[in-house]
Amino acid sequence: MQIFEMIGLLIYSVLIVIIVGLQIRVSSDFRNNKITEQQHQKLTNRNTILLVIVGILLILFLYTPFKILIF
Repeated sequence: MQIFEMIGLLIYSVLIVIIVGLQIRVSSDFRNNKITEQQHQKLTNRNTILLVIVGILLILFLYTPFKILIF
C-alpha cells in the first residue's frame, strides 16, 4: 500500500510542477510582450483553477480510505 501512495504522490507532484511551469512561462511571455494582458488574465485564471483541482484531488487521494487515482 505504501508503494501505491508514493506512486500517487509522484504523479500528483509532477502535475503540480507542470502547472507551475506553465504559469511561469505565461508570466515570462507577458513580461516580454508576447501576449496581451487579456490573454495573460485568461491563462492565469486557467492555471489557477487547474492547480486548485489537482490540489483537491491530491488531498482526496491522501485522506480517503480507498486509494483511487483520478486523472
